[in-house]
Amino acid sequence: MTLLDEVFGLLRRTYALEAPLLPIGRYVIGDAGLRRHYADGTACAGSEGGEGGKLLIRETAAGLRASIYFPDAMIRHLEEHPPQRGVDDSNVDAFAVLVEETDHLLVTAERCHAGRPVSLMELELQANVSKDLVLSRFLARQSPRLGAGRRTWLRHHLFHKRDYAEGEGGAKARYDDASRFALRFLIGIETEPPARRLDSLRRFHRAPLESKLAMIERRGAARS
Repeated sequence: MTLLDEVFGLLRRTYALEAPLLPIGRYVIGDAGLRRHYADGTACAGSEGGEGGKLLIRETAAGLRASIYFPDAMIRHLEEHPPQRGVDDSNVDAFAVLVEETDHLLVTAERCHAGRPVSLMELELQANVSKDLVLSRFLARQSPRLGAGRRTWLRHHLFHKRDYAEGEGGAKARYDDASRFALRFLIGIETEPPARRLDSLRRFHRAPLESKLAMIERRGAARS
């Protein structure tokens, strides 16, 4: 199983997703595919980091079409530093981008399948939750218990370390809000009994953005 297949399967099982999708590799393009199919600047929802991954969307007569773009250099880097052998400073950023764009595709497909809209804010919020879940799972393989120190290290990279590109000022507030709300949700479900967390994650995923934010606020009020 490839890293991409493993991430795809983990996200689909965790959230009990229903949208019919081809094998995940069928949606991925590299540098040549980007030049060939998306040279006209088709709408996309990309990661804010320097890795350059993007969800690319096209409206066609047959319906919505989507691809995930991963730069060739990013894929080579993950092949040289495979997260299956450990997540560390050498691969955490690239791995987070791979999870984020895969999650963007799954959320978009699920909303399209249900006939529901999805906003950039919802995509970013959900992807931040998914990145923490997937990378935590991989980190936990390195020792029986994911201690506070490694969780703090991971969340520094996912939520607190920022490297905005020039000209991203308009998107900065959305990225910051999505990170802040996602972290509040994740801290909230950590206080729940383990048996309830999967149900909470699935309800959060299915909820529209307004309901997601309300769930986060209720958890915060319950802890105060």
